[in-house]
Amino acid sequence: MNNPWKKISSREVYKNPWISLREDQVINPSGNPGIYSVIETRIATGVVAIDTEDKVILVGQYRYPTDMYSWEIPEGGGEDGESPLDAAKRELLEETGVVAANWRPLGGEIHLSNCYSSERAYLFLATELTFGAQKTEETEKIAVKKLPFSEVLELVDSGGIKDGLSIIAILRAARARR
Repeated sequence: MNNPWKKISSREVYKNPWISLREDQVINPSGNPGIYSVIETRIATGVVAIDTEDKVILVGQYRYPTDMYSWEIPEGGGEDGESPLDAAKRELLEETGVVAANWRPLGGEIHLSNCYSSERAYLFLATELTFGAQKTEETEKIAVKKLPFSEVLELVDSGGIKDGLSIIAILRAARARR
């Protein structure tokens, strides 16, 4: 389908190392002028890491935007020029100290909030794990725990895991294991 929007102009409103916000002057699909604001980000990655006892590695951290503590899969953004797989490997190591020998994509690209963000996400299943020390960034205070896969699925179903990327990844991992 063709794009029914026409961009007249664009300007950067805000930028930091993680996101930028641009405002576009547009003609909307009904032919009227308007604005459309878009948040642009680096790629996002998420990892469902499962050990030999069928336990999933979860990370817990306070999430500033929602003002809540959150248990989720290891996830994070890619650096410029970094592939989704390399970003996922780096994030798993940084957040949990885990290195995986076996990696498998969990489906294709995901658009997390495509009504206002250009963010694209990629999910992976990681197995054959080796455990080491976390290498967190200064903005991260991350707890790590392992739960049986069945309990993690229950947390998804009960709302105990609220992070959208985690929910998608865990459900995709469940399907991949059938």
